[in-house]
Amino acid sequence: MKVVSIIRCRIVSRFCVLCISGLLLSACTRTLVPIGTKTVALPTPTNQPQLQISPSPSIEIGTDQYAVVWVGSEETLIVRKPAGISGTAVSELAYDQRGIKLTGSSTRLGSSTWVEIHTPAGGTGWVNAWNLTEDILPSQFCEDARVNNLLEVFVSSLIDEDAEALNRTVHPERGLVIRHDWWNPDVIFLPNSVNGLFSDLTEIDWGVLGGSEFHILGSFRQIILPQIEDVFFVTPESKCNEMIAGVTNQAAIWPIELGNMNFYVFHRPSPEDGNRYDWRTLAIGIEYTNNQPNISIVILYRGDI
Repeated sequence: MKVVSIIRCRIVSRFCVLCISGLLLSACTRTLVPIGTKTVALPTPTNQPQLQISPSPSIEIGTDQYAVVWVGSEETLIVRKPAGISGTAVSELAYDQRGIKLTGSSTRLGSSTWVEIHTPAGGTGWVNAWNLTEDILPSQFCEDARVNNLLEVFVSSLIDEDAEALNRTVHPERGLVIRHDWWNPDVIFLPNSVNGLFSDLTEIDWGVLGGSEFHILGSFRQIILPQIEDVFFVTPESKCNEMIAGVTNQAAIWPIELGNMNFYVFHRPSPEDGNRYDWRTLAIGIEYTNNQPNISIVILYRGDI
């Protein structure tokens, strides 16, 4: 894939300018804005109204059932025996299959973990654990106060560039998956690489700008972090398991292949009497591991002209 050699600059917020293959030209001011019940450092040019995620009583969410994720709507998850891609296909799971039960057996094959499941038609077989998530009801998820605390720590760790705190919030097996615009490929930071997220300036191809062939090139610090900060320059709207977006030509959706994953959305609307395409949304996918919520994926959305 060809690397763009010339410096291309664009405004990633109303207060920060980013060069795609260059440097962050202007810094963003910071102030303190509370999320939930704690105070975290969020960027803002002035003292804005406070962002609140209403706390609710903590509840225990336990499940012995799993659901399919990261499988396209026109695909199925193949169940194999024995474990591994060379195993014989013995069953298939729909992209939106829920209520899957594990036998308790698992095995490590290379960099992947495979788990044995009970198939819907009876019998057993093996699937890649990457394609399963604990099956948590949306109503339970949205009422879990621990998710509020998780989001507080996650956002503050990004703004404060605290890699150790960030690492404690992400999925212990997946690490952190980032997608620049929902239609672009996933960029995966495994757990052992999350600690270097802020210091590593390696150029990454994040995909293409909507409606163009222009590739988005740069490090996490250059490309992704300023856009996350931009969401919190003013008090964003927030919703649980519901997308919020502004005017765009390509509909902003929570990806179909992640339909069984719960998520929170933060939306910075376009300015009044300004460019109606100048809005930004941050969607954060959250999964449970042994009854504990963790951040799995961050997806950036913006106006697509």
